[in-house]
Amino acid sequence: MSVWETLLDFRAYAEWNPFVRSQTVTNALGIPTDKQTPEENLRLVIQAQIPPLPLPVDVNTPTDPTHAQTSFENITHIDTTNRRLAWRAIMLPQPLLGAERWQALSTTEDGKTFYESVEVFEGPVSYVVDALFAQGLQEGFETQAVALKSRVERGMYGPPVRCST
Repeated sequence: MSVWETLLDFRAYAEWNPFVRSQTVTNALGIPTDKQTPEENLRLVIQAQIPPLPLPVDVNTPTDPTHAQTSFENITHIDTTNRRLAWRAIMLPQPLLGAERWQALSTTEDGKTFYESVEVFEGPVSYVVDALFAQGLQEGFETQAVALKSRVERGMYGPPVRCST
């Protein structure tokens, strides 16, 4: 499985991801889709650990309820050719706090895969999010990148990965 396929295999996140323990694709009514394939304008229900769980994790690793967070997102962009994926948080009221996450893969000159993950918070309440969660979110992004690299490099998932958060 390639890095891109691993990133899009939301059903398997609990097997390797210490930050995003569950990511479920739903329709606009919140009903999980059968295929669990991300498409623009479908929704995501994300169960995250902020800060992330210690590595390694698997499906039997219990979540820490004191650090569990749930978010509801709208998939805004998926480009399989250029390996780009984005979603925007569904929050009320949107003018006070907005969030958008992008994940992208590119190939380096030496043939390795470069993984980028960026989340941008906007609005007046973003300062509160920064004060409360910035360190835990950064740890989550970094740990997810390390875990993604580890999963892909375990022999069956393709070329080595360089990570940037």
